[in-house]
Amino acid sequence: MSLWRGKSPLILASQSGARRTLLKNAGLAFEAITADIDERAIQTASGLSTPREIGLLLAREKAKAVSTGHPDAWVIGADQTLALGTRLFNKPAGRQQAAAQLRALAGQ
Repeated sequence: MSLWRGKSPLILASQSGARRTLLKNAGLAFEAITADIDERAIQTASGLSTPREIGLLLAREKAKAVSTGHPDAWVIGADQTLALGTRLFNKPAGRQQAAAQLRALAGQ
């Protein structure tokens, strides 16, 4: 039984399996639609530097991008950032970059 009583399902503007699980476990009916945005370009153009600001910006941009195709739906945008001190980490492009990030974070 879904707790959501809207006319159409909620939309999650994310490809994250963890976020899908959270909404499902909360008893919410939703549809997941990936936002087709260039996160790094948006981040760079914004000039923002704190993980919190960047995460909020990207969540908002994802929701805006998906909501343009679904103007009558409630769209949830979400994002997360990772930083160690002043160093920001982005999604690794491949296994080598992921391994390098894990080495940088090890013991921290």
